[in-house]
Amino acid sequence: MSRSFRIPRSALLLAGVSASLILNSCTTPTSGPTATRHLSGSTTSRHRNAVYQGNGDSRTHVEETTRENFFAWLFLTDESAKPKAKKKPTKPVGPVIPATKVHQSVLAQSTRGNTRIVVDISRQKAFLLVGGAVAIETPVSTARTGKYTPRGSFRISERVRSGKISTIYGVGMPYWMRLSGTVFGVHAGYLPGYPASAGCVRLPSDAAQLIFDNTKSGTPVSIYSAWDGA
Repeated sequence: MSRSFRIPRSALLLAGVSASLILNSCTTPTSGPTATRHLSGSTTSRHRNAVYQGNGDSRTHVEETTRENFFAWLFLTDESAKPKAKKKPTKPVGPVIPATKVHQSVLAQSTRGNTRIVVDISRQKAFLLVGGAVAIETPVSTARTGKYTPRGSFRISERVRSGKISTIYGVGMPYWMRLSGTVFGVHAGYLPGYPASAGCVRLPSDAAQLIFDNTKSGTPVSIYSAWDGA
């Protein structure tokens, strides 16, 4: 059995039915007995025989149209008429900084007297060697454009675990290891993914601690423009 229900004109308009279709197909008679009109040909045969009563308030009763059929018809209306959701702007992706690699079996052989630090400027990497084998491989940030990280062979001449302050930036430089004969050092600092320092070699904090704990005053440090040893 079909069920009768009331469909306001506003609902038809929201469903995408044009005003002319509603007016042409659903005209309420102003006088006389109840008039019967058929819906326009765009509807199916199941959406027919609409009965309109001239009761003064222009309300429309649609008989022989089930609630299920009506909502199925609404679903099949043109989806393009619906407003499309705006795409949210994507956030810029930050630089991908390689993780520090630690070879525990090699690092376990460290005596602090058999270690050496190597810095490769071209690859922005530093290595801690134990007896010639790589124990730690870590990203670094060396001097930015207009500044200079010294190349050559050095030794650690000063070590400060914490409390060393940069005279340029006024920030802490944990695990400070000064390069002999220079004002520069190797220490923990911010890595943006490219050369950004004023000349020092910045390390990630975890790598700086490991290297600090496995070196001592006098440990050799070699800085190359490019190094192919690892």
